[in-house]
Amino acid sequence: MTVRPAVEGEIRQQILQHGRITFAQFMQACLYSPAGGFYTARGEGIGDHFGTSSTGHPVFGALIARQLEQMWRILGAPAVFHVVEAGSGDGLLAESIVNTCQRVFPEFARALRYVATDYAPGLIPSHSASFGWVADTIDGLPPGGTDGGPQIQRVKTEGLRPFHGVVGCILCNELMDNFPVHRFAIQDGKVKEIFVTLEGEDFEEVLDEPSSPLIEERLSGLGLSLPEGYRGEVNLALEDWTGQLATALERGFVLTIDYGQPAAELYSATNDRGTLVCYSRHAVSDDAFQDVGRQDITCQVDFTALTRCGERQGLTTEGFTTQREFLNNLGFLSYLADLDGQGLSAARREFNRTAMAALVDPEEYGGFRVLAQSRGVGPGEGLAGFGCR
Repeated sequence: MTVRPAVEGEIRQQILQHGRITFAQFMQACLYSPAGGFYTARGEGIGDHFGTSSTGHPVFGALIARQLEQMWRILGAPAVFHVVEAGSGDGLLAESIVNTCQRVFPEFARALRYVATDYAPGLIPSHSASFGWVADTIDGLPPGGTDGGPQIQRVKTEGLRPFHGVVGCILCNELMDNFPVHRFAIQDGKVKEIFVTLEGEDFEEVLDEPSSPLIEERLSGLGLSLPEGYRGEVNLALEDWTGQLATALERGFVLTIDYGQPAAELYSATNDRGTLVCYSRHAVSDDAFQDVGRQDITCQVDFTALTRCGERQGLTTEGFTTQREFLNNLGFLSYLADLDGQGLSAARREFNRTAMAALVDPEEYGGFRVLAQSRGVGPGEGLAGFGCR
């Protein structure tokens, strides 16, 4: 008798009850179900997969710290500057940023309050069309360390009640590629949604009318003409997400770093089978129906839709570029040159050089996109990461 993971049994039960479910419901359960979703089980070693920019080399956090320090100055050097990192994971990025601020920007460090948020398993409804991070209000969080310097306050999310009163920056690094998405296909010239059902013991896809008119509205609003047979994904959670950001942010910035493309590139012929990718113990596939709950499922972010959603919520677009350009504008090459003067062995120097190079390699992390948005920030000095000095 085959013993299935509990999360797979949960999904099968949903399908038996409803006949079929959207891929967004399937993906959400696979990643976040308390019955053993991928991120729920991360602490058990199941959630390990390919690294991220923040795990690649601490220079990534050091350069973001430079951008945050400039944001603080743009806001008039407030006595308290909040950095809320949504989906902070193992906390390596938070530690790198805070350590850099203490060493390089001591004045900014005294104002910095770093809040690292992550998901609390079981608190994300399995049928919700929205997706959010929430915690206590900023005012309810403790201040910095006793020496006046920054400390990292780790917060698990609870329900869907967003932060309020953030003055500073909300940081989202490689977060939205894991938002549950609806999948679609063009059939007979019409948009059809791809649902998940059961055929005997196997998960199968079935096409039918979209579960929400927002799917067609999103695609038509992008002005795209998609050919017969085209398949792709739509992230309907972006509207709710940007609404939460706009509600939480009183004054300051949202900095989003993720792998994705503008809509014209995302929905091009190059991606005519969609952008869904699954990672399981360093193996890559496009089969979301295998290793349920034991593999990561990601899709590229539609940065055009994200930008427009933000603008509707009152967020101003400050800049958009690649991670390669963003890090280079912040001084990446100077960090790379400094390796020669640090007294490292040849092996250690080459190890660091290789890890750092991956951050700006267009075929690796360098091809990621960086979007900066703001609220309550008047015209004036632009952000250094986007070439403004």
